Amino acid sequence: MISKDKSTQLLQLNVHKSNSHSVTQIRSDITSLAKTSGVKTYVTGADVLNQDFSDATQAGVQKTEVIAAIFIFLVLWLVFRSPVTPLFSLLTVAVSVITSISVVANLVDRFNFPFSNFTEVFIVIVLFGIGTDYNILLYNEFRERLANGKDRYTATKEAIKIGGRTVLYSGLSVLIGMSVLGFANFSLYKSAVGIAVGVVVLLAVLLTLNPFFMAICGPHMFWPVKKFQGEGDSKLWHGMAKHAMIRPVLTLIVTGLIFVPLALTSHGTLDYDNLVEIGDNVPAKQGFKIVQQHFSKGTAEPTTIYIQSDHKLDNEKSLLLIDRLTKQLQASDGVKTVASVTQPGGKAIKKLYVRNQMSSVTSGLAQAQQGVNKVNKGLKSANSQLSSQNVSGAVSDANKLANGAQQVSAGTSQLQSALSQVSTGMNTLNSQVSSASGGKQAAQLAQLETALPQLNAAIQELNSQIQNSSTNTSGIKSSLTNIGAKATDIGSQIGTVQSEMKSLPQIDAATVAQAFAQSGAPLSAKQQGVLAGVLKQQSAAQSKLQSTLTSALTSIGGDATAIGASTKSVGSQLESLQSSTGQLQTAVATLAQKSGVALPGAATALSAASSQSAQLASATGQLSGAMFSINGKMPTLVSGASQVAAGNQTMAEKLAAMSKQLTALRKGLTSATGGLTQVSSGVGTANSYLKGLQKSAAAETFYIPTKQLHGSDFKPALDTYVSPNKKLTKLTVVLDDDPSSAAAMARLPKLEKVVNGTLKGTSLGKAKVAFGGNTSQTNDINAMASSDFTRTVIIMLAGIFVALMVVTHSLVQPIVIEGILLVAYSGALTIVHWLVDPVLGTNMLTWNTPFFTFVMLVSLGVDYSIFLMRKYREYLHEPGATSDKMLQGPQLLGRWSSPLGSS
Repeated sequence: MISKDKSTQLLQLNVHKSNSHSVTQIRSDITSLAKTSGVKTYVTGADVLNQDFSDATQAGVQKTEVIAAIFIFLVLWLVFRSPVTPLFSLLTVAVSVITSISVVANLVDRFNFPFSNFTEVFIVIVLFGIGTDYNILLYNEFRERLANGKDRYTATKEAIKIGGRTVLYSGLSVLIGMSVLGFANFSLYKSAVGIAVGVVVLLAVLLTLNPFFMAICGPHMFWPVKKFQGEGDSKLWHGMAKHAMIRPVLTLIVTGLIFVPLALTSHGTLDYDNLVEIGDNVPAKQGFKIVQQHFSKGTAEPTTIYIQSDHKLDNEKSLLLIDRLTKQLQASDGVKTVASVTQPGGKAIKKLYVRNQMSSVTSGLAQAQQGVNKVNKGLKSANSQLSSQNVSGAVSDANKLANGAQQVSAGTSQLQSALSQVSTGMNTLNSQVSSASGGKQAAQLAQLETALPQLNAAIQELNSQIQNSSTNTSGIKSSLTNIGAKATDIGSQIGTVQSEMKSLPQIDAATVAQAFAQSGAPLSAKQQGVLAGVLKQQSAAQSKLQSTLTSALTSIGGDATAIGASTKSVGSQLESLQSSTGQLQTAVATLAQKSGVALPGAATALSAASSQSAQLASATGQLSGAMFSINGKMPTLVSGASQVAAGNQTMAEKLAAMSKQLTALRKGLTSATGGLTQVSSGVGTANSYLKGLQKSAAAETFYIPTKQLHGSDFKPALDTYVSPNKKLTKLTVVLDDDPSSAAAMARLPKLEKVVNGTLKGTSLGKAKVAFGGNTSQTNDINAMASSDFTRTVIIMLAGIFVALMVVTHSLVQPIVIEGILLVAYSGALTIVHWLVDPVLGTNMLTWNTPFFTFVMLVSLGVDYSIFLMRKYREYLHEPGATSDKMLQGPQLLGRWSSPLGSS
């Protein structure tokens, strides 16, 4: 990401943390790799800042230890007027602190003991406070005994007996109060139970090492002081205690007027931003501030929403719900960007939405409509060409040809019979001419002369019919050639129709609904019903068309095959007929030629027969030979004429059958063109509907095809935002507000409502939803700290109350002590809130300040209360007025309790 002013670039990395790859090591590696000459680079983020906060806390603990040690040393030096005494106190407390931290660390490692970043802080502060207080009490008791002239061993024994008992009672009260913190719900409060471990160690160390140092060093513990005057009196505390005893009611009223209003005053808003604990010179904090300046305030620490389902999420249905949730979150107030598995860059990927995908669908439907129109046009052209062919005329001509051929065959048979008779007659005539004589021959010759012209005319007529038959055969052959060409064209058109029909899409309601589903816009039942109504006519027409075309094309294919076979058969028979006709033509032509020569010659000879018998005999011999030749050719002529008649009859039958088949084909093509017209209209209607849908809000629906879902392009998004088992996904939400601000925390409940409301009633309705990130963590801390603080206070006060009852043997005193402590705590917190702005320059206290304050005030307050009660009891059996005994405790306590109060 690049900022609007183009000066800053943000690169987000997802890294894997492990024992061998700590945040510190990862940050160091990234920092060294990110160094670029001339460019300032920073490594920041929630984990890095938390690590810096932890480091700052540890550094603060070390600084606190040093400062506390120095301050306590100076205070104790002033109290005891000795530089040696503070060393003994610091040594014993330091040993207690170090040992306590080590013990707690081992408990955490072996028994999952409660621990937090503040556990060590708790131990250091509390042990240094009460430990120093306990030491002052013991050292004062020891010094008092030395001042009374007792030896160091006796003084040690009595000091431990009197002061040690007070320390033990006080320590046990604090121990009980801190131990019950283990029942707290908030981990931070629960981690304070480590103080109880520290108190146990502290008591053990103080009540063992201090007697050792007292017995060994004796008066040298207070070097260079050599004369001990005993305990001094505190005039301030003596005066305050005296006036309180004289005017108890007035003192109570004045104290109430001062502290009760302070206790009831609001402590102001708490600051949950851990960045305030990190120095401004820390690179991670500097980088965080730069990100806030150039991007939104929440960019560096986004909120992460985790959704865990009981089924895998790498499917179109689940991703659709995740994308819908992403959009709902993006539309929420205070949200800058939302990144998820469907929008890994925080912006929608256009090609994964129905609007973009619908363009391909509508384009495909338009192409399908064009294809249907093209097929329809081809069918209409084929139908037109079939209609223009005069097949019925060709059938009529073939029938005429068949009838003529049959007549020729019959005439030829008759001619053969006549020629046989003529040949017989010619033989008889030749015999008679050769032997004839007288009038009887003349009469026969006269009859023959009359018959010969008639015979010649019949032969010439036969020749003419044979020639006409040849001409008709040529015309039939031409028609057959034309029919074959048209049949070939019809076959080509049928092939085109079949090819186009194969490419036609199956446009029905289910197909379109599936297309919508694949485009990321699954149709509801109502929408599918509307779409089914729109496509009903188209589906019916297409089904009818497919059925009609299938039947018609199958029939046409069979008919075309039959026509082709018939055409070949007719062509073969026609060729045979042509061959026979040629022989017949040759024979008849020869007959006509010879009859044209012989018969006229015979007539001439007959006319002169009476005078020239020899010539007549010669002519009749020639005529007889010609008739024999003609008679020999006649069987071939008869056979050829029969073949021509049979072939023409077969051709006529085939053409008649083909005419019926072509008529059925034209009807099928007409039905097909009508069906395709309906299909084209239906496709156009569906395309118009889809284009309207493309412009609607429904087109903003996420859809990812299965192939793309499991493809390499989408794999990085799945790897980044979905767990390896595919059952957990995350959404990264960047808020406009500072992640640690109250405004950012106030938005989380609203975002949670958006998530639950969006997923409710879906397949992810029962999925587990969790919020992560700095804002969520801060909000949880706020909720836990607020809700569990009162509970923890009650638990702690209850434990201390029991301890105080045991120590004081009273029911009223624990109530008074804890009441005073509560008023003191609340009033002190108000005063601190007033001072934090002029002293620290901020108007808010950190969120852990109330708990720290309560723990410290309760620990010290219980100590002081027990010290006061025990001191009063110590002087109770001595002679003197009770009021004087009551004043001794406060004035002594005021003298040596100031150091701890100051520290």
